[in-house]
Amino acid sequence: MKKAEILTANNVAIQYEMASLMQRILAFILDGFILAVYYLIIWFLIIGVAFNSIGSAEILIYILYYPVFFFYNLFCEINFNGQTIGKRIMNIKVIKVTGEVPTINDYFIRWTYRIIDIWICAGALAAVFISSSDKGQRLGDISANTTLIKLNPDTKYSIRDILNIGKHKDYEPTYNQVTQLTDEDMLLIKNTIDRVRKQPNKANKLFALELVSKTATILGIDEVPKNKTKFLKTLLKDYIVLTR
Repeated sequence: MKKAEILTANNVAIQYEMASLMQRILAFILDGFILAVYYLIIWFLIIGVAFNSIGSAEILIYILYYPVFFFYNLFCEINFNGQTIGKRIMNIKVIKVTGEVPTINDYFIRWTYRIIDIWICAGALAAVFISSSDKGQRLGDISANTTLIKLNPDTKYSIRDILNIGKHKDYEPTYNQVTQLTDEDMLLIKNTIDRVRKQPNKANKLFALELVSKTATILGIDEVPKNKTKFLKTLLKDYIVLTR
C-alpha cells in the first residue's frame, strides 16, 4: 500500500495511506451507478407525467438530470467533507497535502480537471498519474495540492501490540506516574518511536521532542534523559508492567 508523509503547517509529519487506484475506480463506478439510478427515476417519473410527449420529457430530463450529473462530485465534496457517496462507501476522502481540509476553490480546481483526467481520455491519464505519483495525485490533485487518503488504513496499532512488546519479569518501573496516561497516549508514543526508527527525518524527530516535552510536563517529570527515544521506550515498559 502506497504511503505518503505529509508535513503539516506546524511542521509535524503525519503518515497517511493513500487511496489505491482500484479504490478510486470503484468509488467512481459507485457514483456512476448512483447517477444512473437517479436518471432512471427521473425518466420514469417524467414519462409518467408527460405521457406521449417525448420532446417535453427530454427537456425536463435536461433540466433535472444534467446539472446533477455535471456538478455531483463538486457538490458532494464541498458539502460532505471531501467525499462523494462512492468515496464514503470506499472509506476514502480528499485532503490537502498539508493535511488540512481543502477549500471550496481547491475542490473546484480538481473538479475542473476531470474533463482532462477522466472524460477526454477515458480515465487513462488519471490512472497514469495516480500510479506514478508519490502521493497518488492526478492532474487535478496536483493543481489543487490535494490527494485522496484511506480513512481505515491497513497498518494499525492496537493495545495488543503494546502488550506484546515483551514480558518484563523482575522489571522495576522508573516512572510510576505513567498510569495517568491512557491506552491512546501509549499508542501515540509507540507510533512515534516506530516512525523515528523507520524514518529518522527532522520533522519526525521534532515531533518526538515535542511529545517528550508534553508528556514529561503532564507526568511532572522535571529531568528528562538526554536519550529521548529511550525515555519513551521506558514509559512504554513502565505502562505495561503497571497496568497489565
